[in-house]
Amino acid sequence: MPASEFDKYFLHLPPFDREADFDSFWNAALAELKKIPIEPRFEPRKHGPSGFRTFEASFKSYNKSTILGELSIPKGAKKPRVAIVVHDYNRPDPFARYALDHGLAYFFLQLRGHDLIKPETPEGPRSPGYMVDGIGELSNYYLKGVFLDVYRSIDALRLNGEIDCSAIGILGKGLGAAAALFAASHSNRMAALVLDTPSFCYLSMSQNTSTGDATREINEFLEQHRSRKKTVKKNLSYFDGINFSDRIRCATLATVGFKDTLSPPECVFALFNHLLCEKTIEVYPEEGNRAGEEKQFLKSLKWMAGIVNSA
Repeated sequence: MPASEFDKYFLHLPPFDREADFDSFWNAALAELKKIPIEPRFEPRKHGPSGFRTFEASFKSYNKSTILGELSIPKGAKKPRVAIVVHDYNRPDPFARYALDHGLAYFFLQLRGHDLIKPETPEGPRSPGYMVDGIGELSNYYLKGVFLDVYRSIDALRLNGEIDCSAIGILGKGLGAAAALFAASHSNRMAALVLDTPSFCYLSMSQNTSTGDATREINEFLEQHRSRKKTVKKNLSYFDGINFSDRIRCATLATVGFKDTLSPPECVFALFNHLLCEKTIEVYPEEGNRAGEEKQFLKSLKWMAGIVNSA
């Protein structure tokens, strides 16, 4: 690839657009969350990844909602450390058929509301419309719940006596990467962060270029409510991944596909360039949103296990 072609994607360092009350908003949200009992449950399942004991998990989070997940612990392991895996919006099982590295336990968190999404139609997966739920009222916006759920999962896992949560890894895909960024920026337990084709970052560009469901839902809302564009843009800034990027202190691995239309590479590099931690990016010039697929996923897990287990 010519250097000029690479630079087209790499040379992005947009300014932060944090509002004056950005930190106070999130501090208040976390304080509110702490008042809600976690009520974790881990029920054994008969089936799960090969070589793992698997549990159906649930806990209480923002607005007292029940959040679901699946915890898989390597058979024979004594209190292994754990990685949280967060899927993309409207794509709940991006890694379902992939093998898992046995160096860690894994908590696969399900984004709120995704247990209610109807099966795919012949035209493809249904778009649930969650991304505009409460979008005009910051305190009740859907993404506020999503971000807090990922953070709350850390405390839920700490209450499981079979795993070691003194150092944790977290892997997020797409929108799940933005939520993982939030959790990592607010927890001192994070040792390693994987941003797999992250989306919902550099929103001033991605809202004009991404073809993802999240982007489309928001843009369709704005087409119907043009008078609310300024309010929505301001509210979204509280969730733009870039605005958490300079608070990350753990080692971070990112992946990007130059042909990705869901997570535009310019936006991924804008996020990556703002990271001040130890960081690496895996670049796939000829691939899209599934950049590296299973090979990269396993590589990311091994990288994460090496860092988490040595922390």
